[in-house]
Amino acid sequence: MSRRTNRRRRIARPMYGGFSVRVLSLPARLHMRWLVILAVMVVAMGAYARVLMTAPAMPPGKAPTAESGDGRAEADPPPDAG
Repeated sequence: MSRRTNRRRRIARPMYGGFSVRVLSLPARLHMRWLVILAVMVVAMGAYARVLMTAPAMPPGKAPTAESGDGRAEADPPPDAG
């Protein structure tokens, strides 16, 4: 064979990985990396905003307490008499 025919012959690259590898590399192959990153960030920020908006408000006079393993709140130590 001559060198010219060797240059023209293309060897197909083997596909490494399975379906998930091909799907996860799809945005890179389509040159849409930043669009996908932006979409994931928007979805994450929206989920976090929903959690913040639907959380019940904490009463201003009641501080959070640490709970013991049995689910009861630990009592504060009595104030010093001195």
